[in-house]
Amino acid sequence: MFAVVTGHTTKKIDPAGSNLDFAELFKEYYPRIYNYLRYRVNPPEDAEDLISVIFERAYVHREKFDPDKGAFSTWLFQIAHNTLANYYRAHQRRSVWEAERGLPDDLVASQPSLEAQVIEQETIRHLLQSLEHLNERDREIISLKFAGHLGNQEIGQIMDLKEKTVSVVLLRAMRRLQRQLEEERS
Repeated sequence: MFAVVTGHTTKKIDPAGSNLDFAELFKEYYPRIYNYLRYRVNPPEDAEDLISVIFERAYVHREKFDPDKGAFSTWLFQIAHNTLANYYRAHQRRSVWEAERGLPDDLVASQPSLEAQVIEQETIRHLLQSLEHLNERDREIISLKFAGHLGNQEIGQIMDLKEKTVSVVLLRAMRRLQRQLEEERS
């Protein structure tokens, strides 16, 4: 038996993964995986289809999870990353969020005032439009970091990069994104 830290809880599992509590893991990771997919995929129905594929694959291949190789979140996001890559190949497109379709409602948190909601919607719309000007690797790392809430080490494992490389790429991508946002404001 191994103890695996997932988010805020510790799960005891065996090496074959047969004791993973997938109901609990689904509840815990669904929001993070969904947000990651919504940063990368439009419309929301496609993200919902992909998330079901991701959790199905995780369940079917649960015996392949090895806590000695990394955290459960890393393993699950690796499945999400690969599923998303397959989605892109199947749809033969790399541009995921299309600004002309409008702001995804599920990325907007409810606010107490209408004015605050409008400001937040406009900010998110502007950010997503600016993300389209970055290259694919930069968008992927930003999505994993901020939508998936993953650390640089986990992102490195998913994208087959060193942790320091992820840090440098993320820093440069954020600088490019900041410049893009400033250019669009002027």
